[in-house]
Amino acid sequence: MRVIGVAALCVVLVGCAASAPEVKARLGQEYIGKNVDALVVQWGPPTTTFKMNSGQMSYVWQLATEMSVNVDRGSGTAKNYACRVNVVASPTGVIQQLDTEDYRAGDGILSVVGATGSMCGERLKMKPQDS
Repeated sequence: MRVIGVAALCVVLVGCAASAPEVKARLGQEYIGKNVDALVVQWGPPTTTFKMNSGQMSYVWQLATEMSVNVDRGSGTAKNYACRVNVVASPTGVIQQLDTEDYRAGDGILSVVGATGSMCGERLKMKPQDS
């Protein structure tokens, strides 16, 4: 019974953020076709940039990182969680592709029932949309 209570609390706390696929879709709808400057205004300068041979630019924003350490009887495990947004923009700065890397999405039993929010969803304060 106690396990059910803990699971319900986790659903309430973590399920408040949009899922990783939802975050990616919503960011794509909002920013693809706009100038990359819109993201710089929103999130600050990117963590890394790279000019490709095609003249396009690749940008990466590392929006959040978190580490969880579980130690039990002298040994343990560590997990890193992160939210990265990868963007490819044309030579004129127009966003052509947007992808997210969400290293917490799909973690654990709660993800099986769709109850976990993503790290990107939390960081960007995106609530799940009603179905």
